[in-house]
Amino acid sequence: MLFAVVVLGAGVGVIAVAVGRFRLPSFLAISAVALAYGFAVGMSANGLGRAFGQGFASALEELGFLAVVGVLLASLLGRRSLPGPVALGFGILGGLGGSAGAGLALSQAVVPDAPRRAAALALAILVVHALALPSPLPTAAASVLSADFSRTLAVALPAAAVALAAALAMLARTMPRDTREGAYLGFGLIAVAVPVALLIVQALAQIPSEPLGRGAARDFYTALARPLLLSALALGLAFAITRRLQADRLAVTGWALPLLAIGASGGLGRIIDATGVAELTAEALLDPRLGLAAPFLAAAVVKTLQGNSLTAVLTASGMVEPLLPGLGLDSAIGRALAAAAVGAGSMAICHVNDPFFWIAAGMARLTPARALLVLSLGSLLAALAALATLAILARMLA
Repeated sequence: MLFAVVVLGAGVGVIAVAVGRFRLPSFLAISAVALAYGFAVGMSANGLGRAFGQGFASALEELGFLAVVGVLLASLLGRRSLPGPVALGFGILGGLGGSAGAGLALSQAVVPDAPRRAAALALAILVVHALALPSPLPTAAASVLSADFSRTLAVALPAAAVALAAALAMLARTMPRDTREGAYLGFGLIAVAVPVALLIVQALAQIPSEPLGRGAARDFYTALARPLLLSALALGLAFAITRRLQADRLAVTGWALPLLAIGASGGLGRIIDATGVAELTAEALLDPRLGLAAPFLAAAVVKTLQGNSLTAVLTASGMVEPLLPGLGLDSAIGRALAAAAVGAGSMAICHVNDPFFWIAAGMARLTPARALLVLSLGSLLAALAALATLAILARMLA
C-alpha cells in the first residue's frame, strides 16, 4: 500500500518534469506513468489496458466534448474575458451544478487570455462544488451520513467562504495580475450562462427529496444537462447571438492535445481505483481520536490518490458513518459537520489524475509543475481552511 502511494507520488513528479523540461505532450507523459504505475503495483496487462481504456472513454464522454465546445465558444465570442469579480461570481455559480468539470469546461469561454482570473474561477468552482448545495458532493455526504440538509448548509457555507478567501489570497501571491482588462460579453454571456444554469437544474433534480419531481420529470431535467445537449445548446446560442456561422473561428485545433490529456488522466485515475489503494489507505488512517478530522482525511486521501471527488465523498461517507459515535459526531449538528468535513476533504488535492486539473491548467496557461503549485496547493489550502473553520464552528456549537 505504501509502495503504491510512493510510486504515484514519483509519477506526478515524472509528469511535471517530462512535460515542463522535455516538452513531452501531457497525454503521453500521463499514459506512460499510468502504464508504469499499473505494472509496478502488479496489475496484469489485460486488467491495466481495460482500466485505462474505461477511464479514458469515461473522461472524454463526460468532459471531452464540453472542453472542445468551451474553446470554440471563446473563439466565437471574441476571446474577451469577464472582469475579475464577475468571473469569480460565474465560478461560484458553476460550482453549484451537477458537474464541476462540465462547469469549468464551459467557463473557458468567459476567461480566455486571463490566466489569474481563470485560476480564480477554477478554484471557486472547486470550493463551491465541494461545500454548497445543490452540488451533488455535499448532497451525497449529507444523505449517506443522515445529516439534515439545512444544518449541513449552515455550517458548510462559512467554511466555503473562508476556503475561497484562502485560495484567492494564495493566487495573489503566486500569479501576476492579468494584463488584459476585463470586458463584459453582453448577450454573448447567455451562450455560456444558460448551459451552466442547466447544470444547476440537473443538481437540483438529483437531490434525494426530488424537489423538481420524480420519475419522468427527474429524468427530463437530468437529461437536459447531458454533454451533447449542453454543447448543442451553447453553440446554437452562440451562433444566434453572433448572427453568423464564422466557420473560420471553428477551425481552431488547440483543443486537441488538452483533450487527450483529459482522457489520459481519467485512465490513470481508473487504474489507481482498480488497485483499491485509495480505499485501503484511507481506512488505515482512520482513528476515532481524530474527531472531525477523520471524515476530512478519509475524503482527502481518496481524492488525492484516485482523483474523483464524488467517489471520495461516497467512499469516505460510507467509511465514517459507523464511526460517528466514537468520533463524537453522532448528534444532529455533529452529522452536519461530518458531512461538511467530507465535502472539504473532497477538494484536496487536485492534481494530474483529475481531468479538472488539466482543464484548469490549460485555462490558466500553466505548465504541469506550475499548476501543481497553483492549483494543487490552492486546493489543499482551501480544504485546510475549510476544516479549520468547521473545527471552530464545532467548538462554538458544542
